[in-house]
Amino acid sequence: MISLAISHGRSLTLGAFVSALLLAAYFGVIQGALHRQAQVSIPSPSNRFILEKVSLAPWSDLAYMRIIDTLTPASEFRTPLYDQQYTDMRPHEDGKVVGTYWIDFDKQEQTFEIGIPEWRDSWLNIFISNTPYRISEN
Repeated sequence: MISLAISHGRSLTLGAFVSALLLAAYFGVIQGALHRQAQVSIPSPSNRFILEKVSLAPWSDLAYMRIIDTLTPASEFRTPLYDQQYTDMRPHEDGKVVGTYWIDFDKQEQTFEIGIPEWRDSWLNIFISNTPYRISEN
């Protein structure tokens, strides 16, 4: 067994060391995706909300929508990942919802309703989406 010496005389097996590095890199990628700059950022019609489209990565066809309530700018609401071909950022808003063509955000319940055709879920949504959502039939 190969061991690496680390501080205070402890040793760590090479397998555990590599696993720790891969895990750190993985969560670094997730954190990078969560804090990535938006490709599109538009105000809602009332100017209370900011709607942003964020690509998962430059080489990916996946994106998510981030909605920020300007009354509480520290909070952000993220959709699950969706295929970028369904990005239509023309905003709409009424007393109950704010959103775009395919995605609505219920302002009181703080939930998303997603109407993207041929919806496909991604295992990455457990890391990306932080808001309850419902997929509606098309």
